[in-house]
Amino acid sequence: MITRPVFGTILRLCLILLSTLFISACANKNIQAIAPYELTSGQQASMLSSVNLGKKVLVINSNRSIDRYQQAESIYLDSLVDTNVTVLNLETENRPIEYLQDIINHNTYDVIYCIGAKALGSIDFIDPNVPVVYSSVLNWRKFQERDSYFGIASELSPQVQLTWLKYFFPEINNIGVFYSEENKSLIEESYNASNDLALNLKAFKLNGDDQLMLSAEKLLKDVDALWLISDSNTLSSIHNINSLLATANQLKVPVIAYNSVFMQLGAMMSLVADLPTTARQAALLTTKLLENNSPKSSVQFPAGSRIILNTTKVNNYKTKLNLGALDSVDELY
Repeated sequence: MITRPVFGTILRLCLILLSTLFISACANKNIQAIAPYELTSGQQASMLSSVNLGKKVLVINSNRSIDRYQQAESIYLDSLVDTNVTVLNLETENRPIEYLQDIINHNTYDVIYCIGAKALGSIDFIDPNVPVVYSSVLNWRKFQERDSYFGIASELSPQVQLTWLKYFFPEINNIGVFYSEENKSLIEESYNASNDLALNLKAFKLNGDDQLMLSAEKLLKDVDALWLISDSNTLSSIHNINSLLATANQLKVPVIAYNSVFMQLGAMMSLVADLPTTARQAALLTTKLLENNSPKSSVQFPAGSRIILNTTKVNNYKTKLNLGALDSVDELY
């Protein structure tokens, strides 16, 4: 007989496998004067004593003082070997486009890796004639149609998120979600996943964030939980986000989010992409591109997850929780 804690561990392994399989399944989809950063002696040895010494990668960090960006950079560098790497920090750059343009004019790189939206937005304006890899970009969908752009999505696949939701809260059946045209394909995939999990997905399409609060109460009164997805056209202002979560709290509707910041705003659970895994995926993408092996899918979903749960909200809303699932929680809020 499998105990619940062991089952939780098995489910986590299955979800990691599901994420990996989903990445492969996306193959036919179009989700598609500087001072080099001072590396440690170990990193220098691995990167400069290689058979691929001629390969050059430019890493652009939007702001190294942000912990998650610094961590992404460090793990990426540790994961990427046999390569000559230059790392730039845009933290204090007021004119990043001009700064990067000057660097690219005087140097040749085989791949550019961008950490964060500032880095990716700046290099996209220049549109260099080399492959670009990116991660830690919330509005990554704006770049999925770009040629030679390859990235790691900022949130878990819908299949993984809905599977975790059903595992933790088996009595939640009706899931509400707001989306815009940019997420049309994701919602179609979500319908397939929800059907497999016996969930009733109620997706409400908006043409702009001005319609969000006009429709919020109507949708919230008709669902057991609200699922937030990354959508720049529906969650574009902190005012709307605060208002939406306040209304959900007033109606005692649990909110399931995709980023830890929503926990501070009142979400009951966040299903967050695991940052170290994401950085390693970016390094693997880079390695493939350096080997002239272009990835089949331009965007991958993260293969690892972190689960954050607010048990106070669970109790206040009287939401039925699978106690065996607590073994899978990474952080209790």
